[in-house]
Amino acid sequence: MQLLPWPAYLPDMPPIEHVWYLVGRRLACDPRPAALKDELLLRIQAIWNSLPQTDIQNLFDSMPLRIATLIAARGGYTKY
Repeated sequence: MQLLPWPAYLPDMPPIEHVWYLVGRRLACDPRPAALKDELLLRIQAIWNSLPQTDIQNLFDSMPLRIATLIAARGGYTKY
């Protein structure tokens, strides 16, 4: 198994952060406020379960380019 060079701590690089961003965007489009915490959790879970697998796969497929960009920026700012 080949390991990818990975910086010690960059919170925006892991794909899960971008998945949560997608969930947050969809949640923000819902005009109804959640009355209870459980209702909010159910909405989040429904959005999570309905995310297209292609969106998730695209995030994983973009990782080599993201890492190469990060390495080229020497750990500095990237558009990701």
